[in-house]
Amino acid sequence: MRLVLDAMGGDHAPDAVVEGGVLFARAYPGHELVLVGDATRVRPLLERAGSPANVQLHHASEVVEMDDPASAAFRRKRDSSLRVGFALVRQGEASALVSAGNSGAVMAGGMMTLGRIPGVERPAIAALFPALKGNGRCLLLDAGANVDCRPSHLAQFAVLGEAYLRTRLGVKRPRVAILSNGEEPSKGTQLTRDASALLRGSDLEFVGYVEGKDLFSGDVEVVVTDGFTGNIVLKTSEGVGMGITGLLRQAIEKRGGLPEKLGALLLKPTLAGLRRVMDYAEYGGAPLLGLQGVGIVAHGRSSPRAIHNALVTALQHVRAGVQEELTRCIANAASWLPPHPRGRKHEAEEVPD
Repeated sequence: MRLVLDAMGGDHAPDAVVEGGVLFARAYPGHELVLVGDATRVRPLLERAGSPANVQLHHASEVVEMDDPASAAFRRKRDSSLRVGFALVRQGEASALVSAGNSGAVMAGGMMTLGRIPGVERPAIAALFPALKGNGRCLLLDAGANVDCRPSHLAQFAVLGEAYLRTRLGVKRPRVAILSNGEEPSKGTQLTRDASALLRGSDLEFVGYVEGKDLFSGDVEVVVTDGFTGNIVLKTSEGVGMGITGLLRQAIEKRGGLPEKLGALLLKPTLAGLRRVMDYAEYGGAPLLGLQGVGIVAHGRSSPRAIHNALVTALQHVRAGVQEELTRCIANAASWLPPHPRGRKHEAEEVPD
């Protein structure tokens, strides 16, 4: 299998990205990795790392920066690493693309280059959260690709998320819920109430509304929301994970006694395990579900380990046949999903700025 890595995407690109790509290539010598980016910057890093034989370099002279307007930059920068990388996937020269760059541009580029699965209005970023029980995982989508959503978008996210968990993680019958400010049907907004009405008529295991705390409870496996809310939840959760570690360290240092130090020493392996569970680098990247192809969005601050894990995610996504199952499930859901609105104005609104 051949994967594409956007060497210029991310806060620490190209150094951390190239290092992560080399780690993956050494761990999976039976697969090929194509690094797309400025050859004058990437080649010296590969030479310094002792690049494996299964790594190739594909030159691209431009970069979509993190603060660039998403769709405008993708259209304007025709030789950007992101655009060239997506073109390789579209042409069948690679099976998936991984980028830690501008997530809006990744979505815009995926939509404009690969297109969407028939019946999908908006692709969604699907982020995995650790859960206390059940299957130990909860999938949140959308985690930031779509700020404004319609009820039909949330219903489609539910179909995509349910299919992804079954195919990729082997969850037999994922329970689906809508994120709200309370579990009662009277809570929520017009968006959540209308989306709830759609999902009650579906063949999914829809359980209604859940609150933010339920992402970690293990009582549901798929939680859908708009990308504005989902991204806030994702970033807040990252902050909580870092905050817990910092507060514990502060408390131990403040007391400074022998019992506290001994307790910290005994708890060190446990806390390290907890940190790994909550660390986004362990999950690597989040798939952009709904594209006619595989696009993985890695964290902008990705370390080499996070890039390595994002590439592993892409590899497993393709191996599991996720794309085929997503397409099948969206087609089957046409019996209860509202028809996809058409028209030039509507299509233009779907590509993010």
